[in-house]
Amino acid sequence: MPLYFFHTQTDTRYTDREGTMFEHPAQARREAIQVCGEMMREAPETFWGTRPWTVTVTDGAGLVLWEISMDGAATAAAPE
Repeated sequence: MPLYFFHTQTDTRYTDREGTMFEHPAQARREAIQVCGEMMREAPETFWGTRPWTVTVTDGAGLVLWEISMDGAATAAAPE
């Protein structure tokens, strides 16, 4: 089974050194989306007004397979 690595970037970078095995690429893509949800759930207040958060999925050779970028911006109409 292929090994996938899920690296995250918020205000700090986390490099996945262990990886996770999935039988099909679709399972790894689904996991990347779930990682995004967990990041947002764990720190919703720090998300706003920071640099975009990313989840980058690589293979065992370090080749970037997918990247998800999450960015939240307040508009002029947003209450402070």
